[in-house]
Amino acid sequence: MSNSISIKDILLCDNQERLKHLIQMFAKYQMAGKRYEAKAWHAYFRRIAINPVVFYQHNVALFYEDQQYYQETFQVMEPTCIHGDLHIGQFHYYFDDINNERIFKIRRHKKIIAPFTWDLKRLATNLVLIAYHQGFSDTEIIEILHVFIRQYIKCVTTTTTTDKMILCKKNSIETEQFHQIKPCSLHKQFSVISSIPIKHEMYEINWKTFDTVANLMILAEQIAIIVANSHCQPPISIIPTQNTIENNADHCTHIIQTALSSYNQQQELINDICLFSMTYAQIAERDYRLFFKHFRNERIFNGVNVINHTRIPHPLTNARSVSILIVGGGISGMVTALSFARAGIPVRLFEKKTEFGEIGAGMQLAPNCSRILDRLDVLKQVQANAFFPKQIVWMDALTGQRLTCIDLGAKFIETFGYPYIVVHRADLFNAIYQACLANSMITMETDRTVTSVDERPKSIMVECADGMRYDCNMVIAADGLWSSLRKFVCDDGAPISAGYVTYRGTIDIKQVSKEAGLENVQFWIGPDIHLVQYPIRRGESYNQAAIFKSKKIPDDTDEWGTKEELNQRFSIGCKHVKNALKSIQTNFRWPVYDRNPLSKWSRGRLVLLGDAAHPMLQYAGQGAAQALEDADVLVTAYKKYGPLKIDSVFREYEQKRIPHSSKVVQFARDIGTFAHCDGVAKIVRDKILKEHDIYDYEFLKWIYEDHQKDRK
Repeated sequence: MSNSISIKDILLCDNQERLKHLIQMFAKYQMAGKRYEAKAWHAYFRRIAINPVVFYQHNVALFYEDQQYYQETFQVMEPTCIHGDLHIGQFHYYFDDINNERIFKIRRHKKIIAPFTWDLKRLATNLVLIAYHQGFSDTEIIEILHVFIRQYIKCVTTTTTTDKMILCKKNSIETEQFHQIKPCSLHKQFSVISSIPIKHEMYEINWKTFDTVANLMILAEQIAIIVANSHCQPPISIIPTQNTIENNADHCTHIIQTALSSYNQQQELINDICLFSMTYAQIAERDYRLFFKHFRNERIFNGVNVINHTRIPHPLTNARSVSILIVGGGISGMVTALSFARAGIPVRLFEKKTEFGEIGAGMQLAPNCSRILDRLDVLKQVQANAFFPKQIVWMDALTGQRLTCIDLGAKFIETFGYPYIVVHRADLFNAIYQACLANSMITMETDRTVTSVDERPKSIMVECADGMRYDCNMVIAADGLWSSLRKFVCDDGAPISAGYVTYRGTIDIKQVSKEAGLENVQFWIGPDIHLVQYPIRRGESYNQAAIFKSKKIPDDTDEWGTKEELNQRFSIGCKHVKNALKSIQTNFRWPVYDRNPLSKWSRGRLVLLGDAAHPMLQYAGQGAAQALEDADVLVTAYKKYGPLKIDSVFREYEQKRIPHSSKVVQFARDIGTFAHCDGVAKIVRDKILKEHDIYDYEFLKWIYEDHQKDRK
């Protein structure tokens, strides 16, 4: 473990390595002092076996051993002297198993100075474990942590040292009255350096009584006030400190206030403490299960020698605990991860490829897509590289005649609240990906191919191709059209091909004639063919996609829908269409697929999202938008019901999304049929289009309007 570089690495290490570290820590810090006191060791062992909270509270040495490798984003330029009963400074408070009494002493510690964040992390982790044990949701836990950290920041930045002392004393009294915390008499008070008289009233908190979020928030506030007061007081001098730190309250307070002088610094502290405590709480629970799985009683564990005789059974190998796992690192998965993270809910995301990235060319983003990107605070980054077309123009691919258009100007924006934009797929992905990278609530891993899922009574086990397993509370399959997890919900076979193939790509805008229409999205339609053209990347590139129906029967080979057939099918087009075909890349072919709508997207703790749930034809320009709406509704339902009611989360998600997305799937199919018709149907279609009012958006409102107006 000495090579660890972050707390997350502890979660990633295999169980055998972690168990070895736990054994060494117990042998070094616990059994060393109780080697000849079997009664003390046995009593201690039985006490820490009660539950993960007690296990964590009584293994502070393990916490600080892990903590020293943590690379925090919040940086303290000058560490403050830590003092308080949190073990890393001079005060040491523990339970004597021999005499059955509490001990409070001042001792010399090798780490005289340390960042004040260490105290906050240890206390925050304790709050998380208590909240987990009481069944609170991740959202509620994040709220409790925010209350704790903000109260600390408020105390150290807005009040004087005298105010803190008075406030601390006042809240200690309130704590006793409200929570009935009983003071404990200290039987022994001494220093390992020299005897120092100490008058200190200790309160033992029965954390099991904090069974509501409100009560735990109050406790978090009170602890924050006490810790802030402690940090802003001078340390007790039991050893010379002239060469390490100034021994006065003003210096301690100044250092902390300087570290928290800006809003950004305060926000970094909040994010860092939340990430650390939520992650380390998982580590503590894992350590507890791992240790007592192998040492069910105190006689089995007899020191470091057990390492050579301890081997983890294969079924436990590489099992890790994860609250929310998202499978799929494309746009759908990234947006889902970011949606949870923006709500303060930590997630882990898997991508099967060795690196993150999107292939493809241009894509159209309707107002319902921009609306959710705005909620996720990434719309500005997307729009910075986007193009804002003035119209969507329908053209006859055979005659070159303009049939109709949809005006995308001021009235369109006023109607739907957002403009219609076109982007390069990679630009959209990168904006979302960078936001995910910057968010401490998201853990992303590449080269993770999920091969199976196993439903458990209270969790779902996911296994990857490399043998790594993850015990999850919820798994979201956002792994696209060819989802490997969809079959675990509904094994409905391969996606459906209607025989259409796409050839697409981008060229420099300088290669395009002005006659092509450089301000609009152009939709050239003909019998079983169509061509889409529009500028992207701030108008510097030009996207083109040629789609046609092959006369051959679709199969798993690339012998149908060939580039020779592409040229043959578009030979009936007008001059503009034929010229456009010359600059379309033909080295990649994209068969077009969708699926029939499902009546259910979930099974147990596994749920489908995006193309994994409802792949659709591209004709409506709604693939990405519908995935974003999925994520928005799913996160809203999760915030409403929490992690203990996954069935309710999925039920509300399915009730809101399945009917609507199924309608969009059919709408996309209808557009394809409408655009590709021939004969009499084409004559009727052209007449309908020519009579269309370019400012009439009624037929689009059911798609583009906000369906989450009542969201909380």
